[in-house]
Amino acid sequence: MTNSWCDARPTLHLVQFSGPIPKLTDSCTGASIRRRPSVTGPGTFTSSQLATLTGALPTLRAFRRGTTVTEAAREQGVSQPAMSRMIARWESDLAIPLVRKQGRGIALTEEGMVLAGAAEEALAVFESSLETVMSTRDSRPVRLGTLRSLSGHLAPLIADAQTRVNLSVSEGSADALLSLLAGSELDAAIVGPRPTDAKFTWSFLGDQPFHLVVPRDHPLAVLREVQLTGLGDEPFVAMDKQYTTRQFADELCQEAGINPVIAVESDNSHTLRSFVQAGLGLCILPAAMAAAPGVSSVPILRPDSSTATREIGLVRVAGRQLPPHVRTILLNLTATFSQVRLGDRN
Repeated sequence: MTNSWCDARPTLHLVQFSGPIPKLTDSCTGASIRRRPSVTGPGTFTSSQLATLTGALPTLRAFRRGTTVTEAAREQGVSQPAMSRMIARWESDLAIPLVRKQGRGIALTEEGMVLAGAAEEALAVFESSLETVMSTRDSRPVRLGTLRSLSGHLAPLIADAQTRVNLSVSEGSADALLSLLAGSELDAAIVGPRPTDAKFTWSFLGDQPFHLVVPRDHPLAVLREVQLTGLGDEPFVAMDKQYTTRQFADELCQEAGINPVIAVESDNSHTLRSFVQAGLGLCILPAAMAAAPGVSSVPILRPDSSTATREIGLVRVAGRQLPPHVRTILLNLTATFSQVRLGDRN
C-alpha cells in the first residue's frame, strides 16, 4: 500500500510540445527540476557552454598548480565566496563536477583535471599570442593624417622630439582624412576647419593665414596686405572644390562681395602657382603654399580688416583607445605645435 500517489512507481509519459519548453517542477515537493544543458550529439557542446567554461580557464589552471580557492580568488580580484559561487555555477551550467572536497580544501575531479590540462595549454598559446600582439601594438607607427599645406611643418617637430618617433604620414583633403580616421586607418588627423561631426574630438593647434598669390609683375605684388573687395573682375585659379582650402577661399570671396570667374581648377598647389606665374589668374592659398619663384604672395585682410586665417587642430575619434606610445607622441606633437609658424613656407 502506498500513502500517496507520489510513493507509487513513476510512469513516464512522452508529450510533444510546440513552442517554448515549459518549466518543470517536482509534483510532490514543488521544487524546480534543473534540465541538463542541451547537447546536439555525443561529444558536442553549445556555444553558451564554451563561453561559460572559457571564463573558468585561469581558475582551472590555478587549481592544477595547487592554488587554493582563497589564493585563486585573490589573484583574480574577487572574494573567496564569489569564487566558490563561480565554481558552483560552472558545474551547474556544464553538468560536470569540476572539484571535490579534500580535507579542508578542494581538489580537481578526474574531469576537472582533464579540463585543467587543456586550460594550461590553451592559456599558454593565448598568452604567447597576446604578448606578440601587445609588442606589435607598442611598436607600430603613429598613423597621422595631415593637410598638404601642413605636412612640411611636422619635420622640425619630429626632429626636435625628445624620444624616437615612428610616424606614418598620410596627406589629403580634410574629408578624405576624416573618412580614414573614422575607419580606424588613422590615429589622428591635423585638419581645418573644425569638424562638425560629434564623433570627433578637436584640439586647437593654431591659426593658418591665407595669402593672395599674384604674378611678380602684378600691381598688387607690391602691397603689404590686400582686401579682396574690388577684385571681382580679376580671373582666378583655384584648388578643386573637394578641398577645404577652396571652400575657405570661396568663403573669403563671398565675404568680400565678389564672385570671380575660375579659369582653372587643380588639386596641386605647385600647378596653381605656375598658372599664376603664366598670368592665367590670381589664387587664394594658405601662406605656407603661396610662395614660389615668379609669383608674390600678399596677406589677405577680411572686410573688418582682420587677417584671413582658419583654425587648425588635431582631430581624434571620441572614445577610441589608442596604444600608450601613440597617445604620448600625439600629446607631444600637440604641445610643441605652438612653436610652429603656420605662415612659414614648408
